[in-house]
Formats: sequence, structure tokens, C-alpha cells
Amino acid sequence: MTSTTAGEGAGHGPHFVQAVGRAFAILRCFGADRPALTAGAAAKLTGLDRATARRLLLTLADLGYVRYDGQAFRLTPRTLDPGYAYLSGLALPEVAHPHLHDLAHKLNETASLTVLDRDDVVYLAVVPGHRHAPPTLTVGARRPAYTTSSGQVLLAALPEEELTRRFDALPDVAGLPKEVEQVRERGWAMAEHDLDDDLRAIAAPVRHRRGRVIAAVNASVHPDRLGHGQVERDYVPELLRAAWSIEADLAKLPEG
Repeated sequence: MTSTTAGEGAGHGPHFVQAVGRAFAILRCFGADRPALTAGAAAKLTGLDRATARRLLLTLADLGYVRYDGQAFRLTPRTLDPGYAYLSGLALPEVAHPHLHDLAHKLNETASLTVLDRDDVVYLAVVPGHRHAPPTLTVGARRPAYTTSSGQVLLAALPEEELTRRFDALPDVAGLPKEVEQVRERGWAMAEHDLDDDLRAIAAPVRHRRGRVIAAVNASVHPDRLGHGQVERDYVPELLRAAWSIEADLAKLPEG
């Protein structure tokens, strides 16, 4: 890889910020065949000198995009944020909405779609059901991920190292690691008092064509109307079908 690839400015306008180009060149060095990089390896791949490559990697570590274990650097889930933003702003809510509408109609409950943003889930789409819709549940609303069924689904998809780091940073997560492990085993989540004290909620993952979890589809349920067994028997299959339908439609989109 030449120094031009590393972002020296060739072929770019006078506005070009060299440091930004170099930082992105460093990020592009990581891949399935190179999940970890030393500063020396990054320098060789980008054509930068080792000191510059190391400073850029340490800066990316300070920003949370890579992690340094004392020997090598690895990407963190934060590098997925731009991809989430792209999907969130363009295809994902539009693709999901008709399936959420069908789910809300079949269950007569509120259906929604969320993504993980730092320690919160953010609602990208909400289709109210006829029975009950929390007044604060709107597009753009945020909830702590560990308190919601959709958050548990999204946390369960994180690499083990990242998940452990998040648990260690929370003041009180009693029982949550076990809940997340159950989500991984069964493929969906159920949470009591999700959104408010009167609701139980279920959630399932939505995966992109390469299998990565990018969102969660969620439906709220009144616990005084349906018990756990009824929810699992009657509601969860519809929830999973909605998630699979969204995935199928996402797979039809051109890769970008």
C-alpha cells in the first residue's frame, strides 16, 4: 500500500485533511484475515512511518474505535456506528415498517424497531397497537439497553469481551449476564416492566445478509392479559416471522 493510499492528498481537493485520511487508512487495514494489528504492521500496510501509525492507533483507542492490549490493536463495536447510522437513516426503517405494521395488527400490540447506540437502545420505527402505546414511545426515544428486551437482544450479539466490559461498567446488573446468555441460546428475549411498569415485552434480532445483528424488533404485551407460556406460544412465533421478513427484504437491497 502506498503513501497515497494512506491519505497523502493525491487526487483530493484543497480541503483534504491528511490526518483524517490516514486514520481511515489505518481502520481499513483491519479485516477478517487481520483482526489484530501492531503499529509496525499498520505502518507497513499504509506506507506511514511507525511513529505516525502508532499515534493514530492510540488516538483511535482514545476515541473507542480500537482497543490496545499492550501488544496489538483490535477494532471495537464502535466502528459499526457509521454503518448503523447509514442503515438507520436510509433503508432499515423503511424496510421494517410494513412488517412492523403487520406484527402490530396480528398481535394488536405496539411493535417497534431499535438499534444499539452506546449503552442505549434507540427507536427507529414505532407502530402503535390498538390496546396500548406508551405515550413516550416515539421514533428517536432512548432507553437504557440493559432494561429492555430489545437491549438484551442487541447486547447478546456483542463479542464476549465487549459484553464483559459493559457489564463491569454498570452499577447493578444482577441477573443480566444470565438473561443475555438465555437470549443467545433461544434467539429472543422477554423482559418485565419494559418501557413502563405495566408492560412485558419480547424482542428478536434482525440480521444483515452477512449474519451480523443490526437491530431488534420488539412487541409489548400486557402481563395481566397473557402469561409467559401464552406469550411464548402465540406471540414469539409472530415476532420471529417479522424479524425474518425484515431480514429477507434487507437481503434484496444492493450492497453499498
